[in-house]
Amino acid sequence: MSMIAVEDPPKVTEPNHPPMYVETIHRLHKKGATDQLTRILSRLLPPDIALVINSSEDLEDAAELFDMIASPQQAGETLQDLNEELQIHIVSIGALERIVPILESLPPDTRSRIIGQLSPEVGDHLMNALRKETRKEVQNLLQYLPDTAGSLMNSRFFTLPEDTTASAAIQAVRELPSQEFAAYVYVLDDQQRLVGVSSLRQLLLSPAHKRVRDIMETRVHTVNVDTPQEEAAKLVTRHGFMAIPVVNDQGVLRGIITVDDLILVIQDADTESMLKTVGVDTEKLGFLTQSFITVAKTRLPWLAAPFLGGLLAAYVLGRFEDTMSQVIQLSFFMPMIFGMAGNVGSQAAVVAVRGLATGVIQVSDYLKLLVKETSVGVLVGAFYGLCLSTYAIVVFKSWTLAFVVGVSILSNIIYAGVIAATFPILLQRLGHDPAVGGGPYVLTTIDVLGVINYLVIASVVYGF
Repeated sequence: MSMIAVEDPPKVTEPNHPPMYVETIHRLHKKGATDQLTRILSRLLPPDIALVINSSEDLEDAAELFDMIASPQQAGETLQDLNEELQIHIVSIGALERIVPILESLPPDTRSRIIGQLSPEVGDHLMNALRKETRKEVQNLLQYLPDTAGSLMNSRFFTLPEDTTASAAIQAVRELPSQEFAAYVYVLDDQQRLVGVSSLRQLLLSPAHKRVRDIMETRVHTVNVDTPQEEAAKLVTRHGFMAIPVVNDQGVLRGIITVDDLILVIQDADTESMLKTVGVDTEKLGFLTQSFITVAKTRLPWLAAPFLGGLLAAYVLGRFEDTMSQVIQLSFFMPMIFGMAGNVGSQAAVVAVRGLATGVIQVSDYLKLLVKETSVGVLVGAFYGLCLSTYAIVVFKSWTLAFVVGVSILSNIIYAGVIAATFPILLQRLGHDPAVGGGPYVLTTIDVLGVINYLVIASVVYGF
């Protein structure tokens, strides 16, 4: 077996396929080639090792691979990139003399989040083994509620008194530990309240004698320790910050949240939003590690709405049996008309949900969104209505049928966009998650109303 393929993995791989070394490492692990694997893992970057471990078939295999990482620093960086279930399992079963140095190497927020997820017995055991300073950091962060800015913040940040000169500030930056985040310099008053912020560039370009208070920007964007993490992520995304300071109710600086930590928050929020729009339980994402019975149980309640909607649609079709039997051609156009309405509804729902999630759309913008979706629906519906009417004339030689299908697809597309845009706004206004507004309930509503609309128009036009 060629070692080159493992130790120097290819840089280019097929899209959505793991690198070749992932499968090779798993094969070596099954053969028990521990020494060889230890050498290979030492040459890989932590994200690449995490890719291998995350793809393990079970938790025990993942833990065994993690134990082959010799360097605590490399192990700590790898641990940060593992999924949460693996992090908790590895830390819970690991030997104390190995896990403690790894935890000590982690950023404070990551360390506190992992310890906070452990069982009380394991958590207390590890806490007692940590250094006093580290233990205090963990305790300070664990006092904040999960998913708040306080629980995510890093307590290591660079601050200066407001009367510091630019030359003294630059010298202080040079003396910082390598792990300290210093993209921004946070300026505090004598009561440790945040009064301004300066970039390193501003300090470097300022005269050496100039005071920081005369250089700093006093309009500082901050979040409170109790601010939801997603709100902090939106703020950082909107303004392009590298970090954002976290203050308490008195304005005292308690920590900072860096953009790399918020990227994970954004990814989790996007994943949760996407899954909710298709009616998947976001609390049970371990699809491959769950039994098919468990997966089925989580999906059954969500699929109840489409099922009941289908029954209602079948009942409506039965009530219009005479119309359908006398003009059999009406049934030929049903998949097209209902499918187009559903697709338009999905598009409008995604626009509304993502707009609300990113802050581009506010609840107060509902009328603007309604006018926009109606206008778009008229144009799109008119185009496809004309196309469908032309098809009905050419194929079935019926101007009446052409009018029915044209008006039906026009009206269905218009109301589908309006309904799909309205539901997320309404849910947000009521304090619920707007992501559900793009789910099966909304699309089922659009389908059922589409059936009713189509058959009522047909009955009126044909006089049945």
